[in-house]
Amino acid sequence: MRRSKAPSVRRSEKWGSEPLNVPKTPEPETSPSCSWPSNSPPMEWGTAKGSEQLGPRELKPGENPLKESRIFHILWRNQTTKKHKTWTGNGTLVISAGKMTLKDETGRTIDSMNCFKQRQVKENDQLQIGSKDVEVQEEIKTVEECVAQRKLEIASWCQKIDAKNGYMDDPPPAESPLPFRSHVLKKKMRLESPEKQESLSNPPLAKSTQTEYICLVSPSELQKTTLSLFKQICGNSELDPSVLMDSALDVCDHPVLLKSRVNQSNSLHLMQLLQPHLPPWPEMGIYDSSKFEFVHVMLDDLVVERGQKCCIVANNPDCLRLFKGYCQSWDIAHVEIEDQDQVAVFNSTAEESAMVALILTSQLQKIRDLHCRYLIIYNHNARSLVINLLNTNIIDTNIYTLITAGGCPEEQQFFGNEKSGHFLDDIENHVGEKTNGFCDNKDVLPSWIRMQPPFGEEVKEVCPFHDLESLQFMFMKKKLN
Repeated sequence: MRRSKAPSVRRSEKWGSEPLNVPKTPEPETSPSCSWPSNSPPMEWGTAKGSEQLGPRELKPGENPLKESRIFHILWRNQTTKKHKTWTGNGTLVISAGKMTLKDETGRTIDSMNCFKQRQVKENDQLQIGSKDVEVQEEIKTVEECVAQRKLEIASWCQKIDAKNGYMDDPPPAESPLPFRSHVLKKKMRLESPEKQESLSNPPLAKSTQTEYICLVSPSELQKTTLSLFKQICGNSELDPSVLMDSALDVCDHPVLLKSRVNQSNSLHLMQLLQPHLPPWPEMGIYDSSKFEFVHVMLDDLVVERGQKCCIVANNPDCLRLFKGYCQSWDIAHVEIEDQDQVAVFNSTAEESAMVALILTSQLQKIRDLHCRYLIIYNHNARSLVINLLNTNIIDTNIYTLITAGGCPEEQQFFGNEKSGHFLDDIENHVGEKTNGFCDNKDVLPSWIRMQPPFGEEVKEVCPFHDLESLQFMFMKKKLN
């Protein structure tokens, strides 16, 4: 299975700007109208070709590279369509006004990108800089760290020059510990062959285990804002409470789903009040719904990286269209299952078979015996309907039910605290708070194990979403089949 773009492109959408293809060779400062030939080699450390042999220079006394820039350690690789990817090397990412510059371990510029909006880059973000995939590591925050980093770049450059000239690569002398973590390649390499990976990830089982997770995520910024608008502009209006609740639940799934209500007669007045305060529909994206971000992370890790099949169940056809569009955009093989014949197609182990199954809850009665290790239930009220969907006797299965928490209507509904006609009061009081909300009661889901970040390695292996900022906590229950 191939994807047309790296996951860093998807991550870049969180900041609302598309990466631009910036030529690797900069225009000379003294002759801005001159265009360099397309086959010119990229410039390295200096502004003239002759100075590249000098390598990176030491910082001058009083020089502060952080004065107008932020600098991060990074891992980088060339973009590739390979299924199993490894990082090529270490380096730094320099973010200054309107530009992001990627440098390798010797300080040499290897790519760059213009950016016209402020980006809140943080550790573990994945970006696309020109033709490179980048994962952000720790930030360099002091001049002392800049000096230490420059010394490392000089040492790396000297090693490369020595190797180029045929000298032995002597081990570097021991140095005192740096004030930050050494920028080493931290990502484990993928298994060499898909066959080997499959044999390890699907070992023969005497008994299969079904593990269910109920995952509560705090609302995104747009979800918070939209739900607060319900209270501000709709609380005193004569709107049907059931329409308000259904619309609020749409927001819990993804605010863009409100678009389908614009021309509905029972929602027309509501949307006339809401729409002037919302961003344009085309500007809403992956990260405007915490639940959709959850699905994005799961698909990227489980399906694209590990080659595991995954199923998504939703009770709204518009939700399925979002997932279908996402899979189409990133070249993920998928199928919308409506009958048992399509189940057989999905269960196939053929190389080109679909990796993602999309199922509407209204079709569940006609579907059974799906072979799938990972099932995502996008709407909590579909949990009771999926009981016969999976064949849980042949492989371990992991089932994830998503709930937008923080006092949102979906959380109220799940825990039975919905107060008909008055749920807007809870929106005003709780939306956006990173608290346990309705789960403070110890009697809630007493037969489940309650877990909060940080999670152990056993959970991390089957829960790629474990480090999402929005994940408040989750409940887990296991049973043998």
